[in-house]
Amino acid sequence: MNASRAKALIQQWTHQKKLPSQQLNQALKLANITPTSQHWFGFLDKLLLANGGGLLVIGVIFFFAFNWQQITRFHKFALIESLVVASLAGYSYYFNKASSKVFVLAASVFVGVLLAFYGQTYQTGADTWQLFFMWALLITPWVVLAQFASLWLVWLILVNLSLFLYYQVFHGVFGLIFSGDILQMALFGVNSVALCVWELAATRYEWLKGRSEVRLLAITSGFSITWLMLSFIFIHTAKEAYIPLLYCLWLGIFYSVYRYKVKDLFMLAGASFSVIILSTAWLAEVLFKAKDGAVLFLLALWVMFASGVVIRWLKGLAQELHHD
Repeated sequence: MNASRAKALIQQWTHQKKLPSQQLNQALKLANITPTSQHWFGFLDKLLLANGGGLLVIGVIFFFAFNWQQITRFHKFALIESLVVASLAGYSYYFNKASSKVFVLAASVFVGVLLAFYGQTYQTGADTWQLFFMWALLITPWVVLAQFASLWLVWLILVNLSLFLYYQVFHGVFGLIFSGDILQMALFGVNSVALCVWELAATRYEWLKGRSEVRLLAITSGFSITWLMLSFIFIHTAKEAYIPLLYCLWLGIFYSVYRYKVKDLFMLAGASFSVIILSTAWLAEVLFKAKDGAVLFLLALWVMFASGVVIRWLKGLAQELHHD
């Protein structure tokens, strides 16, 4: 039982008078819910480390911005490359400590700075998507070896940016072949595969058990498939008939996994929000075609009704999950 469920259970016992209020603090300590001094020191250590790393990166950026005209090309390259090497040296020196992860993350960021400066200095003519693609490609060995969830998330963001910018470049040239739906389908495929692999790997590797990164992947995946369904509802063609089937498959898998396997209320709330959006869009399409004068009123009633049903279901589900 995790800390949030244990806390909810203790609060329920206190409310039901099964646990005396004077024993509440002792119960919280026994369930490891109340943080100890060691937990506080660990939290402050990570907080100060993250702030220090962020301030270091910001300081480097402002240093270059302020002294850009005075620094020669050679010194610019030398400084950026030195930052990459210094970050890797720090990672090697603090390898057995949590602080080492910040150094490899900083090194990965500085690689992107180096690529951007190289492209700007020599005017290579490369497209923007190639910068992010090469950035992701070059840091891939560090991402694989570092075992750092945040670095994996940075890598996935770079891959998504590469796809998005690739579409922006080639949409004008091959507008008949590429479309916004194709882009969203590509993003949906990449993020859905990443989400599945992440959830499977989290059952084996402890460093992947954090939920923030997984939820961000779920949001991007859900956004893409919801976009595709909205496009199908308002501009539906026969060749896109597979999209509702794909959405139903995604929704069924999503519900099965996060209702019975992983049991994540946030994921179910996001899927419910997607269903409300799409049902409202479909109802609006039908009513506007019928030229009903009370369209907006009916849509408002539907949103309130659907939201109420979903909230009631999620509240009951939250109670059920806390009892597990």
